[in-house]
Amino acid sequence: MHRRIDDSDRTYETSCFVNGGGKMLLVATAEMVGYDKAEEWVEDVVANASAPSDVTSFQAGDKAVASERIAAIYVPCRDERPREHLSVVVELRQRGGAAAAEVREGLMTLARNAARFAHQQAKCDASAEVTG
Repeated sequence: MHRRIDDSDRTYETSCFVNGGGKMLLVATAEMVGYDKAEEWVEDVVANASAPSDVTSFQAGDKAVASERIAAIYVPCRDERPREHLSVVVELRQRGGAAAAEVREGLMTLARNAARFAHQQAKCDASAEVTG
């Protein structure tokens, strides 16, 4: 974990791992990043977890996508140039018996909560724009 100390610090990174029954069930990460375009960020974060065609957008941050395997939010953090964001990603590693829509909703809720928490911990000065 690396927490941002003040406005001159341009880094933030944290992770949370959920294990059960000897298996990794869920991974949540947040890190400060800077992409020129939000679409490039989407390509990077979903590449290993889900096919790009499986994700759909939802309302949060500057960009947010979800599937039944991943929910990710690109959250504004620094207003100053270069403008930086937090990349908040919640990835389901082991799926239970819930319906796909229910899993997707749960991942979106976890991602929103993680984004609000990371935004506060990273001492961001831009509006998080995370609702729900």
